[in-house]
Amino acid sequence: MNNEAIEAYKQAVRINPDFVKAHYNLGIVYSELDMNNEAIEAYKQTVRINPDNAKAHYNLGYAYSKLDMNNVAIEAYKQAIKINPDYVDAHLNLGAAYSKLDMNNEAIEAYKQAVRINPDHANARCILGAAYSKLDMNNEAIEAYKQAIKINPNHVYAHLNLGIAYFGLNDNNSALEQYKILKKLDSEKANELFNRIYK
Repeated sequence: MNNEAIEAYKQAVRINPDFVKAHYNLGIVYSELDMNNEAIEAYKQTVRINPDNAKAHYNLGYAYSKLDMNNVAIEAYKQAIKINPDYVDAHLNLGAAYSKLDMNNEAIEAYKQAVRINPDHANARCILGAAYSKLDMNNEAIEAYKQAIKINPNHVYAHLNLGIAYFGLNDNNSALEQYKILKKLDSEKANELFNRIYK
């Protein structure tokens, strides 16, 4: 099916090299097949023809990220955000690309923007907490994890990371409370936390 789609989209762009939808859809199919170099070329053509396509810039950034080309991924995500400042996923992936480059303060700012846009995004708050933790900002991390849990009380990673953050502040009782909650949610993650507390 995907090979047929690729050939159909290639034929469409041979007939009309500026057929933006064909380039874009070709990028999507290549991405689904993890053919990221080909996806990059298709998305580059898409943004050449339609430079105001935020989703194409985002997908271009994502394809770059899959190849650990984080500097150019950052630029693509920034372009998507310039076009659509409220693009939550672009802010989150921008933060992830910064994080991969150990640009943790920039990552935190990107994650904070995602939370500002969608305050009820539990995953964004959890990811923000993890970014704070990387900088040993445990109090800020704890607050972010608590907010994620307030939104989604069953958020396994928020409970796990909250327990780890409490442990980092030598608050073993609070860490143990998170362990007890995790036991009901995910025994494997509960054991991971337990082993950290009592290693």
